[in-house]
Amino acid sequence: MIGGAVKSKNISIACAAMLTLLSSGTCYAAYPLVCDDAETLGKGAVQVEFNAQISYDNETTNGSTTKTDGTQLAAAITAGVSDKLDLIFGITRPWGNGDSDGTSFNDAGSTDFALYLKWQIYKQEGFSIAVRPQLGYSYSVGTENDYTMSYGTTLVFSKELGPLAFHLNAGYTFNDHNRAEVRDACRDSIWNFSLATTYQITEDLKLGADFGTSTYEDKSSSEMPVFGLGGMIYTVNNNLDLSAGLKLGLTKPEDDLTGCFGITLKY
Repeated sequence: MIGGAVKSKNISIACAAMLTLLSSGTCYAAYPLVCDDAETLGKGAVQVEFNAQISYDNETTNGSTTKTDGTQLAAAITAGVSDKLDLIFGITRPWGNGDSDGTSFNDAGSTDFALYLKWQIYKQEGFSIAVRPQLGYSYSVGTENDYTMSYGTTLVFSKELGPLAFHLNAGYTFNDHNRAEVRDACRDSIWNFSLATTYQITEDLKLGADFGTSTYEDKSSSEMPVFGLGGMIYTVNNNLDLSAGLKLGLTKPEDDLTGCFGITLKY
């Protein structure tokens, strides 16, 4: 995915290396939220984002315990092509390491690229709708000829009620894996849903909560990843935002705990 901490629990090595576009680490949303809003920057505006995630997971299955630590760095640049259309390019680099019953391991992770268009197709009385088509390319670090092309789109709905706002995302991604063993181990059709709410506490401080789920990539399990996230965005000035959040895995496929940190530059 474009983002997402590296996992090695109850998931094939092939699937662990293939990351899809619906990651929590992507930069298109108001970080640290995963759920996007339907607003655009406006013609001529530019936004540059950097974020980092540190995750931890501990899982015991059939008497075997696996502990995983993941790290992810991501960056994105967004340009307002028109008042209703944004162009976004992002790059994400996740990797990790862990321990399985006393035996340590390292996962070199992947390098992921994504290109998005966000087109606001409707806005009236605080309610807005946007569509966000996306194209992605991901390759496994240290593994020859192991890559995935991803195609998808997301519908974004937002409703503002004064300082309170609600956002709903529903998306679909198709992952075209080049290796046969990866295609055999991983699902190629991924659906994702998320719901977020934000509250503007003061002119400089916004709090947010986010819940989401998606199809699990690993064909060996039908359990869906589900997460809950809480975070804040602090506006230092008109050109700088600082953000932080904590993401909790509510089902086994999600990492138990993820700390999220970001910085956004606006021009």
